Amino acid sequence: MNHRRRRARRDDRGLVIVELTIVAPLVLWWLMLMVQYGLWWHAKQVADAAAAEAVDVAQTLDGTAADGEDAALGFLAQSGNLDNVSVSVDRGTDVVDVEVQGDAPRLVPGWDWGVTARSQAPIERPIPLDER
Repeated sequence: MNHRRRRARRDDRGLVIVELTIVAPLVLWWLMLMVQYGLWWHAKQVADAAAAEAVDVAQTLDGTAADGEDAALGFLAQSGNLDNVSVSVDRGTDVVDVEVQGDAPRLVPGWDWGVTARSQAPIERPIPLDER
């Protein structure tokens, strides 16, 4: 009976190393994926804020689409965290539409970590006193 116990113990040698070899890369990949999600989320917040900044500038009485685009690009230059940025500002007769696109920093390869933010607001119009 002692002989069987010794054999069982010998068969378990190295099992921890094998388990660690399999589990450790999965745990590290999972941690990297969580950090990647944080980078993507931050990039999304930056894109949303840049779109809001562009709308704020372009919706004023004397604002233009170019002013909105410059405001968004200026905000993004200070904030960072986005690559391959494109800003589209459409100032119509009543509404300003802004779209900001970019790529979040890539820590985990294999997926597209792009972000898109849209913002829209009416163009400010003065209301005459007699119409208030």
